[in-house]
Amino acid sequence: MARLHEDVAPLSPGSFFDPTGQWTRWWLQPLLDAQRMQWDALLTSQQSLATLNKDAWEQWAVRYLGGVPLDG
Repeated sequence: MARLHEDVAPLSPGSFFDPTGQWTRWWLQPLLDAQRMQWDALLTSQQSLATLNKDAWEQWAVRYLGGVPLDG
């Protein structure tokens, strides 16, 4: 029985999943960008919480340890 597309060679798994292929970059780049934005948002929120914690600690130190901040 003849196949419909005999002249078209099937893609081998190696060429289909080629990490350097153009289609891979086209397909993965939006996903990587979205993940990068999520990591940036997480990092920004952690930095703001760290700054808030440092400020709260310095206010507590100034109030209860004699009015001199610990870092200067």
